[in-house]
Amino acid sequence: MRASQTLSIISKRIQNQVQRKIITSSCHSAATLPPIGSRFLDRHSKYGMKSSIEFRKCHQLSQTRTYGSRTVVELEEEPLHGMEPIQPYIRSSLATHGEDSEKAMDMEFVVSFLGTGGGAPTRHRIGSCTALRLGGQTFLFDAGEGTQRQLEFSRIITTSITKIFVSHLHGDHLYGLVPTILGIMVAHKLSMNDPRKKMRRGGKEPGEKATLEIYGPPGLFNYINMVLTLSCAKVNYLNINVIELVGGREERGPMSSRPRQRGRRNIFLSHYPEIETPLITRKYLEQNEDNVWVIDAPEQISHKSLEKGARNVSNGDGFHRLPNDVNLGAGRRLHIKAAQLDHLAGVQTFGYTVEEQQPPGTIDMEKTKALGIRPGKKYGLLKCGLSVPTDDGLGEVHPDQVLIKSFRPRKVAILADHRLIPRQMALLCKGADLVVHESTLSKSDGIDKIKMRGHNNAFNGGMFGKDLGCKVVALNHFGKVSTAKDYVGAMVDEAREGNQNASQIIASYDFMEVFIPRGGFDFSDNDIEKDK
Repeated sequence: MRASQTLSIISKRIQNQVQRKIITSSCHSAATLPPIGSRFLDRHSKYGMKSSIEFRKCHQLSQTRTYGSRTVVELEEEPLHGMEPIQPYIRSSLATHGEDSEKAMDMEFVVSFLGTGGGAPTRHRIGSCTALRLGGQTFLFDAGEGTQRQLEFSRIITTSITKIFVSHLHGDHLYGLVPTILGIMVAHKLSMNDPRKKMRRGGKEPGEKATLEIYGPPGLFNYINMVLTLSCAKVNYLNINVIELVGGREERGPMSSRPRQRGRRNIFLSHYPEIETPLITRKYLEQNEDNVWVIDAPEQISHKSLEKGARNVSNGDGFHRLPNDVNLGAGRRLHIKAAQLDHLAGVQTFGYTVEEQQPPGTIDMEKTKALGIRPGKKYGLLKCGLSVPTDDGLGEVHPDQVLIKSFRPRKVAILADHRLIPRQMALLCKGADLVVHESTLSKSDGIDKIKMRGHNNAFNGGMFGKDLGCKVVALNHFGKVSTAKDYVGAMVDEAREGNQNASQIIASYDFMEVFIPRGGFDFSDNDIEKDK
């Protein structure tokens, strides 16, 4: 009887503690946590998100556990002045936002911002993480702390992640990597024996392990294995290839310049067999004579490449497509390159660019039929600019006879922390549809602070977009003290000042998504009106 009374008292005390008064950091005033069953909104500015936390009764595991919580994240944003041309291409990546428009269904080339904060996370911004969604496969760029949770909120399918690119080994770009790897592995494990999810797994057969490729600076392999080993975690349902980009100026890390480390083995480049995992493989990629790391360079579609078997590609849906087909899924290959950024001494840092192959054009089907070719595989060749014989074999149809529209390849550039963008990296960004540039500092901070902290400002980001002919400059990497509405607006104004109206300037926020239409951005008045 006495034990039952004790449990009852404990239960009442817990319920009373839930309703205690707390101090909220956003408004610096007292607020009462609502009783069980009600909800409150934690509102944020239009540059971030607002979250609502709903407290509800859960099933009673014991008399001392009578409540639980559920977090619902929503976006609250409105266009900034001067953003009208780019606004139709901006949307939310949250899974709860199910737009039914054609714009929401366009997944061919989409940039999703999962983390837009700086060195320390805030209530509305986590560390750096940007996703490139490619209609069946997803690339991640950096994985700051909390990336795995952001993925759970977003519409990104975890098993679609095939490549992760790490810019450098600072924690706000790296501390979420291992949890994200384990989350991808668990997702593949759950779908491994489900034939219905074959397409989501890149066409892998049931029971076949998927492969995840991770690119980054030297030391990345040792970091991943050390964290897995010390945390007693196992990778057993996923093959992982860690490709380290070697040959850079700072590949030996900051340890090489310290007197005590001279003569000792370098922790970034050395091998430690005692922590290595069987399913995680270490590989190396050297830079070319132009000081560029070519991660993938698919061969241009031609009759010669088709003879080599380039046409025999499938994404698991039963259709064989050309390698530049935007509907190819995980088999779609793109031009991926990396070059060095100047961040801090001893910190090897990379920027990445991704450019699609020349996409198929549009042909006049009626004219093609009239010239003697029925709908079939030959249409795909004509769309790619290849001549084909007529069905009766007596003639030949050339692309210029039937092509009515061609599309420019789309390109994005992801630039991580830097104080200077070297020439090789700048050339890779030329003509990009979207370039992601940090805005950690303000123009008023001056050049000395840029050199000391290894970070850049929005003004230089805008000027870089103008000089390289970039269509959109997306500002990110906002510091902990620089996320207020007025500050972010000031950063946008700074970028526009440096850009001189040559590009569209946007301030990114967590769960913001920008989709790039086929053929890339063209903000001429006619195209803007047409897309609206």
